[in-house]
Formats: sequence, C-alpha cells, structure tokens
Amino acid sequence: MNGTETYTKSWVIRLIILNIAIFFGLQLMLSMVGTGEEGSTLSDVLIFYLGLRPVLVIEKYYLWQLFTYMFLHGGFLHIFLNMYALLIFGIPVEQAWGSRRFLFYYVFTGVGAGVTILVINTLLGGVNYITPTIGASGAVFGLLLAFGMLFPDAEILIFFIIPMRAKFLVLLYGGLELYSLVASSGQSPVSHAGHLGGIIFGLIFFLIIRKRGISFKSKLIKARLNREIDRHETRSEKEIKQNDHILESILEKLKTRGPGSITDDEYQHIRYMEIMTQDNEELCVEEDFDANDEFCTKCAHREACLLRQIKKYL
Repeated sequence: MNGTETYTKSWVIRLIILNIAIFFGLQLMLSMVGTGEEGSTLSDVLIFYLGLRPVLVIEKYYLWQLFTYMFLHGGFLHIFLNMYALLIFGIPVEQAWGSRRFLFYYVFTGVGAGVTILVINTLLGGVNYITPTIGASGAVFGLLLAFGMLFPDAEILIFFIIPMRAKFLVLLYGGLELYSLVASSGQSPVSHAGHLGGIIFGLIFFLIIRKRGISFKSKLIKARLNREIDRHETRSEKEIKQNDHILESILEKLKTRGPGSITDDEYQHIRYMEIMTQDNEELCVEEDFDANDEFCTKCAHREACLLRQIKKYL
C-alpha cells in the first residue's frame, strides 16, 4: 500500500473518520436535544438502542448491539485514546495483511469482544447486565494482539517514555485486564471483559482461522531461499507455463466456488507465488489484464497479474 492509497483506501483511516463523525456529528448534536424524560437526551436514546446492553440482547434479541456498540464513545478522551491506538496499531497491520483481511479481523475481534461482554456480564449479573457498553476498545485490543504477533520485537513507548517490545506489551496488558476483571468481580465501569475478549478472539483468529498460513511457515522460508536462487537462474518455459496453468485453475475455482473451494496445496502454491513475485513492480493497470488476451498470454509478468486477481477473492 503506497502513501496515496493509505489515505484514500485504508480502512484504518475510514474507521477513524467514521467514529469521529458519529461522535461529533451525531452523539454530541443529539446530546443537546432533550426528550423530556428525567433529563435524558436523544444521545441517551441512541446509546440505549445501539450500545451493548446484555439485558436487551438476551431478553429483547437486540443482536445488532454486538456490532453497533463499537462505533459509539463516552467522551473526548475515550474516543481520542481509541482512535490513536487504532492508528498506530492498525496501519502496520493493514499494510501487512491488506485492507480486506484487516477489516475482517477488526470486525471479528470487535464482535468477539461484544460476545465476551455479553457472556461475562450476563453470568456475573449486577449493574453491568443492564448498563450499556460502548467504544472500539475491544477491537483495538484485538489489533494490539495482531501487532504483537506480526511485529513481536517492535519497540513501543509506553506513556511516550518507557520502551517495551510489542510481545511483552501484549502480555502486560492481557495480564492487567485479567487481574482487573477478577479484582472488580466484573463490576468495573471499564469494560475489562471487552478488552480481554478482543485479545482472546484475536488469538482465535491466529490459531484457527489462519492455521493454514501458520502451518506453511517452514515452506515460506524455503520459498524465500528459492527466490534468491532464482534471481540468478532463468526459469524454464515449461515451469512458467505450469505455474500459469495452476494459477488459472485456482482463479477459476475462486470465481465460481469461493475461497473455501481451494485445497491446502493450492493455498500453499499461492503463498509461494506471492514470495516469488513480490518484487515485481512493473505490472500494467489491473483493469487492462485479460487472461485470454494475446499480449497478456505472452507477458513476462503474467504470473504476478494472475496472482493479483486471485488475491481479490481471498
């Protein structure tokens, strides 16, 4: 993702803009309009229906609250801290994964944090069973986990002063949130359950949903070595045609049957080709590619173009 795309196509930037727009353009405006009922405002009504209130999800089936709670915030400091964390952790993760996978992960951990809040606050009861939870903190803690997994040795300044490696920061925050949840018996005004939920569902993503990518780690290392060797060797025409045929077959399956149709071997081949073609910066405009066009058929960058099409469906 280049500099221009970061600001025009980045989901991190879009999410930050969306959250800020909802807070300043909707919540603050509605907070100035009273409903006539004991000093409540239209902003309170908004939070009532879109914030995560376990009693309403369980008894009234307001299931959408597991998603919508992420886009409401309780004050300037609340939204500033969440958006700042989304920016510093989200941008590197999105650049490493691409926008689609990043967005799926963000929503997955955010909703997962909501499920954790629902389960824990329902089991423990008390005031948090009827009190709404709002904020993007659960998804942000999921991003913290992803950053720590992808860049474990990156140094982060805690309070802008104390340097700490990302992997230790994840352990520190995870431990603090677990301790705070237990110490408060789940009755704290801070959603420690949601923070833990973001981390837990982040781990689920890495350990289950991405298990194929993890299992191919040794193969990817070998592929990197092969790439260095291939830089000094000319690949045979037979090998190039074979790769083209495999990639065309995978692309057709993805178009007709979706991501779940490809086998582990085919997924492994995609990952291998990503490494072999990652230094290729001479591709034509994506819209100009036609697998059946004579020019594209003879082009030396055909593999990279096919791979670019394949990645759109993953």
